[in-house]
Amino acid sequence: MEQTKAPLWEKLIQFQQKERLWLHVPAHGGGAGLPEEIQASFASYAQLDLTELPGLDDLFQPTGVIAEAQALAAQLFGAKRSYFLAGGASAVVRAMILAVCNPGDVIIIPRNAHASVYQALVFSGAVPYYLPTAEKNGVPLNVTVTAVESAFQRYPNAKALFLTSPSYYGVAADLKGIAAVVRRYRAYLLVDEAHGAHFDFSAVLPDSAARYCDLRVQSWHKTLGSLTPGAVLHWHGGDFSEERLLQALQGLQTSSPPYPLLASLDLTRKKMALQGKELVDKMVENALKIRGALKGSFPFLARRDVQEQGFDLDITRLTLLTAEAGICGLAAGLSLHAAGIDVELIQPHCLLAILGPSVQKKWTARLLKAIKQLQPTGFLPSVASYPALPEVVISPRQAAYCRHREVHFTQAVGLVAAAAVVCYPPGIPLLVPGERITPAICDYLQAALQQGVQFRGLTASGQIKVCDL
Repeated sequence: MEQTKAPLWEKLIQFQQKERLWLHVPAHGGGAGLPEEIQASFASYAQLDLTELPGLDDLFQPTGVIAEAQALAAQLFGAKRSYFLAGGASAVVRAMILAVCNPGDVIIIPRNAHASVYQALVFSGAVPYYLPTAEKNGVPLNVTVTAVESAFQRYPNAKALFLTSPSYYGVAADLKGIAAVVRRYRAYLLVDEAHGAHFDFSAVLPDSAARYCDLRVQSWHKTLGSLTPGAVLHWHGGDFSEERLLQALQGLQTSSPPYPLLASLDLTRKKMALQGKELVDKMVENALKIRGALKGSFPFLARRDVQEQGFDLDITRLTLLTAEAGICGLAAGLSLHAAGIDVELIQPHCLLAILGPSVQKKWTARLLKAIKQLQPTGFLPSVASYPALPEVVISPRQAAYCRHREVHFTQAVGLVAAAAVVCYPPGIPLLVPGERITPAICDYLQAALQQGVQFRGLTASGQIKVCDL
């Protein structure tokens, strides 16, 4: 197959060669029906915003240009099949679990998994066993091979391990070691590689999951430059039913796929096929330059820090350890924002900057100057570790559908959570439905809220949903 082609994009452009009467959805008719304020800005996009017309194929039963575009992606990423996604990685995290787990099946899940995993537990009825996440300086790292081995020893019939690698902070697990454990117990390995699509194009960065997993999902908008929420699912192995996977994908995504988004995936694949190594090499070079300039003047999470604990690090993710510098991360983030510099994550103890393919060399001096000008503040929040994992009383599915009531979180000790409480971003839950609320969790919430951390699942007045058991 020719990676120089972009079949879906080429078909969309072909549609522009002839004037057409838009007697179909979307109702904006190629832009004329858009609100006047955005007609000019969205004109080109709207012309591509088509529907399943003859020749444009069907995302959920592709036989034409979408099928060809997906086959090219599978070839490039070494997959048996690849699927373009209209609902982002979050929808497909749910689909992966629905594809392999039946109600009552045990699935092993690290606690640094995205919130969509816990929603998948509600949908599927699978029963979780949670793995603790190693930490350093208040930054969640990942899960160890030892923790995975212990989990399978406790649940040898577990159906699958769901792994987030790399983590939001760019920390990659020991995929080779973990995969060996998973295979020994004849389970599925499902990988959320949303933040690691660029790993496939560099020998310097951590290993991609391609050689180790059954299914992996990548968010190409996060690291490769497609439109949001452009994502792709790769099927590498496993004897599960493809029909069941396709049913899950269709059931969890819109039935009106956005063609501009799909075209951006097609073109991103082409770009990475032709220039991927060069582009990622430039990302790495720029990241190394910034890290080298900061060394000794501002603390940051370094590769050697995580390698000491059996992990690896995506060096294009820069985690600034503001607390170690005596600086409040929240104040530092606002200071950078005021200077016209916006980072991915602002937390009381750290900042996370993504040095992606769009970062320009001319930005480097400005970024370094702004970071080095950050000054210690009078208020320095303590770096609190996540509380110990609470007791699972009932399954997430049971908790989600039981009668519930709302209480203030300070009055919830001993009760069972009916909804997730999630710090977002990065979307890692503090509480999952079905877990008993501990004093340590309430203390953590109290301290985090005082420092300005925001949580989903907690009302503005501090109410939390609990099961009325």
